[in-house]
Amino acid sequence: MNTMTALLKIEGKLVWKGIDILIFGICFPIILAALYGYLLSRDASAGSSNFELSYAAVITIGVLATGVMGLPLTIADYRHRGILKRFQVTPVSPLQILVAQGLIQLSSALVSFIGVTLVYILLFDYRLAGSWFVFLSVYAFVIVAMYSIGVFIGSVVPDQKSANMWSSVAYFTMLLFSGATIPYEVMPRFVQWIMDILPLSHGIHLLKVATTGETMTGMAGVVSFLILGTCTVVSLFGAIKFFKWK
Repeated sequence: MNTMTALLKIEGKLVWKGIDILIFGICFPIILAALYGYLLSRDASAGSSNFELSYAAVITIGVLATGVMGLPLTIADYRHRGILKRFQVTPVSPLQILVAQGLIQLSSALVSFIGVTLVYILLFDYRLAGSWFVFLSVYAFVIVAMYSIGVFIGSVVPDQKSANMWSSVAYFTMLLFSGATIPYEVMPRFVQWIMDILPLSHGIHLLKVATTGETMTGMAGVVSFLILGTCTVVSLFGAIKFFKWK
């Protein structure tokens, strides 16, 4: 416990000094929330449902930025600077390093979530139609799935260049084609088929269902849970199994 506490304290100071986490993990989702709220909540032709559903999409941007971009880049940077190599001769395990990094990145994702939620509720009078308990449970599940992807990338890439390439591919692909910024519903059907491959698309689908209070026991809901669950298990197993110290 002392080792983990020390790791969290040190890693927290290092991560929160970076400006990237502030811009992409916190400010960008909040600004987008304000923009969507302004455009959709006042546009009668768009319908109130689009405004309500947009909340479920925007809150995933902070998770995506911290989990799929920030997490692997930080781990790769530590590998590049030889920090992981030094950890290798200490009692610190790969699991402790990954958990510490995940918790620190999660803190910024939660700040983003609170900021986006306050924008929707205070500025645009947003009301969640479904249960907050169900919604937050699904949100936590999506966080675990997205962070597992980031952990896997950070654990297996050989250098910073590879980490930057693969995390950027994963981040921007899901940012643009999972429904996080451009609604899934407005995409042509052939694009939706491509979007259905991406894990975050299924996470956003589950979150949208949770916001409306509809049941998730249908085939689409079960498939989304299975895809996210499989992604989580495979990614975490691969991260621990193939973790590179140097």
